[in-house]
Amino acid sequence: MKFRYASQWAFIELLVALMMILAVSLKLKPDWWGWLMFAPLFGFLIFEGIRKATYSLTVEEDLITVGSFNSAQYVTSKIAAVNVWMAKGGRVAVVAFNDGNKFNFPSNVKGFDNLVDLLKAKAKLQ
Repeated sequence: MKFRYASQWAFIELLVALMMILAVSLKLKPDWWGWLMFAPLFGFLIFEGIRKATYSLTVEEDLITVGSFNSAQYVTSKIAAVNVWMAKGGRVAVVAFNDGNKFNFPSNVKGFDNLVDLLKAKAKLQ
């Protein structure tokens, strides 16, 4: 099964970055240093939009593949714990493995509860 961010999150961030660029270039027409001040924010919004659009968490048989730009693979039989924690932006699931590796994913991922239940079932956890 493949789990992804809801596509509207990625498109909203990309749209906001585009609107900011248009507003700054059409209305304010800043000098080069003005663009330099806002460039990190534009870059961050574009980076996050692309990251969310390409992110996927795939669970197949005994393998979990996680990533957007770079992907990592984990073995479900080595899951030691799946914990869900409350955070400022919502819930975050942390998957810990017997070998000390960990990865996490936020509740913004579509099917978050189903994914947590699936990982617990694959690892035979309560």
